[in-house]
Amino acid sequence: MLSNHSLLGYGFLLSILTIGGVQDWHTGEVSNWISIPLFFAGVIASILRLLFLDDMLMSVLSLFAMVVITLAAFKGWMGGADWKVLIGLFGLYPLAGFAALVVAGVWGGIAILMTGERNARFPGVTAFAFAACLTFFVKFSIILLNEV
Repeated sequence: MLSNHSLLGYGFLLSILTIGGVQDWHTGEVSNWISIPLFFAGVIASILRLLFLDDMLMSVLSLFAMVVITLAAFKGWMGGADWKVLIGLFGLYPLAGFAALVVAGVWGGIAILMTGERNARFPGVTAFAFAACLTFFVKFSIILLNEV
């Protein structure tokens, strides 16, 4: 069961992500006051999860994804805000991080098909916010269904 603290934490994270997603949709950029704190919170959360062995498999998969995403960012394959937000998601809410990669992949594939450009640009943080919200609502719905 999700505790009240978990709901509040996820709610806060999703609110911040939604603001970043709307910014990315409208301007193509995300404010540093959103991306930088998410980045540091994600790094700290992933280190704490690993140290306290909360879920070793999820910790290792999350860290692996964070390393791959960082390498992709350093290669210039994604924007700085996309990288920072994904690192934050994988650290704070790994399931949403993996969902964000899937949604971004589908969105990117559709963008490529619609534009015919191999390097089609799309608002990544918007896709991440959508995926994180979807993940939360599916998880919450499953919990509610199990209580009935």
